[in-house]
Formats: sequence, structure tokens, C-alpha cells
Amino acid sequence: MADGQTLDNEIMSTAIAIFVKTPSLSPVKTRLAAGIGNTAAQQFYLLSIKAIHETVKNINASPYWAVGEQNGLNELLWQDFPRLYTGEGNLGQRQHHIYQMLLKEHEHVLLIGADTPQISTAILEQAIIALNTNDFVIGPASDGGYYLFGGSVPTQQKIWTSVPWSTNSTLECLEDGLPSKPFHLPLLTDVDTKLDLENIENEMPSIMNKAQKKLLGWIKI
Repeated sequence: MADGQTLDNEIMSTAIAIFVKTPSLSPVKTRLAAGIGNTAAQQFYLLSIKAIHETVKNINASPYWAVGEQNGLNELLWQDFPRLYTGEGNLGQRQHHIYQMLLKEHEHVLLIGADTPQISTAILEQAIIALNTNDFVIGPASDGGYYLFGGSVPTQQKIWTSVPWSTNSTLECLEDGLPSKPFHLPLLTDVDTKLDLENIENEMPSIMNKAQKKLLGWIKI
């Protein structure tokens, strides 16, 4: 582990983009809504965003909201971090666009979603440190996808557009397209269904921020 000063220097050159949709403009957590209803799914989404926001702001990095709607950039939800429009296309095209854009300004780029509120500062710091000796880092999700992608070198768009999204082979296909093997972070649950909510408690960090505690309380109700 690097000392504190070295860690600060490593993290300062990192961008963290959080991919989000604006609930007033786009459907959110539709698969979760099928199990718990639209209102509860939206409540989870907003609580999850707050939990991730609290975690990311405690990392000495440059945070961004990667917003899925161009007309959502001025929404109040997204005013505390700089906003970037993801552009059009599927998830792969949008991730590639944000990744390449931020890599022009930062040494490392991390992409995360709004579906893993249990992500910790320790995991994010581990991802950043890993990029000093690896071109890529991935946080695998239990459903065969991933909750974090990070890199320090450019990627070709075809790597992203060839990936089948929301399948149990999503991560495998993305890794197969990368020019080098990524470093793997701990496995986490990417919340998409009612059953996934049950895994959150066991995966929360030992020291939770206030927003994570609030989400956990909501799940237990």
C-alpha cells in the first residue's frame, strides 16, 4: 500500500463518472419495479444515488455525473458534480464516449453506475491503485456484469459495441475484447431485482456513510 501522500497524488489524477438517468425524464430500475412497484423502485434509485454520491465525494478524485438525457443536465439532482451528457446509443457506446472524453483530461478514469450503493471508498481506492500497474480494472457483479470499469489507456469503440448487455456473459465478453487482462476487484451485487436487495446488507462496508445507513434502513422496512 502506498503512503498517504502518494495515494493522494495517484487519486488526484483520476476521474470518476457516475452513470445516471433522470427519474423525471426516463424510466429507472424497471426490473426492480416489476418486483416492488414503480414508487419503491424510484425510492431505491434516489437513495442509491445519494449513497454513491457520499462515497465518491470522500475520494480525492474528480467526480462527474454522466447523465443519460441531454435535457437532464440542468436537473437539481445533478448540480453538485460537473455534468457530462453520455450521448446517444446503447450502454456500450455511452460508456466508451465518456471514457474517451475523460481520458483526455485525466490519467485514470473509473466508470460506475447507480445500482451498487454498497460500493466503498476502499474499493474505489483499490481500483485507482491497481491502475498504476494494470491498464484496466473491473469490479465484477454477481449477475455476470460489472459495477465498475476503469482504465488508463484508450479503447476502441468496437470493444464496447460487441458486448451483449444485461446478460450473464456481459463481463466475459467485455474482457475478451480488451487488449490486456484487467485487475479484478471484489465481487458485488448490482441491484436489478427484489432478490438483489437481500444481498445489500452483507455487502455494505463495515463503516457506512449516513446515506448507506439510510438505504439499509429503507430495505429493512
